[in-house]
Amino acid sequence: MSTKTSIQWCDATWNPVRGCSRVSEGCRNCYAEGIAARFSNPGAPFHLFADRKRSGSKWTGRVELIPAKLEEPLHWREPRRIFVNSMSDLFHENLPISDILRVFETMAAAKQHTFQILTKRPARMRYCLSYPDDRLVCESAEHHRLLCTMPLPNVWMGVSVEDQKTADERIPLLLRTPAVVRFVSYEPALGPVDFTRWLSPCTYYCDHDEWGGGHRPSSGLDQVIVGGESGNSARPFDITWARNVIRQCKHAGCACFVKQLGKHPYPGRLGNGRMPDLALRDGHGGEMTEWPEDLQVREFPGSAVARGTA
Repeated sequence: MSTKTSIQWCDATWNPVRGCSRVSEGCRNCYAEGIAARFSNPGAPFHLFADRKRSGSKWTGRVELIPAKLEEPLHWREPRRIFVNSMSDLFHENLPISDILRVFETMAAAKQHTFQILTKRPARMRYCLSYPDDRLVCESAEHHRLLCTMPLPNVWMGVSVEDQKTADERIPLLLRTPAVVRFVSYEPALGPVDFTRWLSPCTYYCDHDEWGGGHRPSSGLDQVIVGGESGNSARPFDITWARNVIRQCKHAGCACFVKQLGKHPYPGRLGNGRMPDLALRDGHGGEMTEWPEDLQVREFPGSAVARGTA
């Protein structure tokens, strides 16, 4: 797959892993699944990783490291902001930890780049990257060495969420994972989300779960990316959800990045009915000049300034 990308919050994509499977409603219209299915014929890159049937595209559940792709970032001299595995999930349960470690070894060596990792599997991410207590055993000596280097200074860790339920499940695990920058991709946004409790420095309590009890301090989220869904089966996106996130982030001094409004953005509700969709020429809703001015916000960690409590 090409390293060039139209994803607004990164400069390039890098896909050393192929294959995935669905875990929640945010996966229903997965763009990666559709692309993989189109290239799933014998001899094509995603053969055996996805199927293309009359009923639609579908991952097979096969997930593998592609060794030939591992060293690509080492040959890119110009520093880039790189989205890791736009076509997969690095922490998929079918990918051995030894293969995950090989991806981290490349990122550690490619110090000129910033790597952005998104997952819908934060429990496994935390297990792979957090130093275990006495009840957990490292997978290998290599795993132990990786844990001793965490967090890598050029690697950002993030989770994808689509509604309040997935935010409540995934963000606390992200905040308990070692990282220099933690971010959330709220895309496709399928319902309103209150991020307030995770934006400011805070302390979470682990109730004697498998990670051990006690207080674990967190610096809070560094960035929230917001986006509506695109594609033929795109679900509607209420732009008041984006406005609420922008307001929450400004209040906390957290970076907010509005990526796209999607195919069916609408400006809230009037009575019991949804107001008509906004008239946008860009089918993805990604052309920022077409948006209301207050939604034209694209910040990266370090660029946001707290606005006080107003």
